[in-house]
Amino acid sequence: MSDPVKLAVGLALVAWGFADYLVPRSVLRVQSALLSLPPEPNDDFAAYKRRVGLVCILVGVVTLVLAVS
Repeated sequence: MSDPVKLAVGLALVAWGFADYLVPRSVLRVQSALLSLPPEPNDDFAAYKRRVGLVCILVGVVTLVLAVS
């Protein structure tokens, strides 16, 4: 991948990760409206989204570091 693509992917992953980590219920409501799954966001899904958010942030930061170096 070229550096601009790596930067864009890294930034998108970090942004997605922060959204999942900070406001998981809101992200779940939007996903539910768009995909009709899950029908109702609950605490189990919110906890899962927080974990996914942390993984996205980590992978995004690694991607950004690789793109810059």
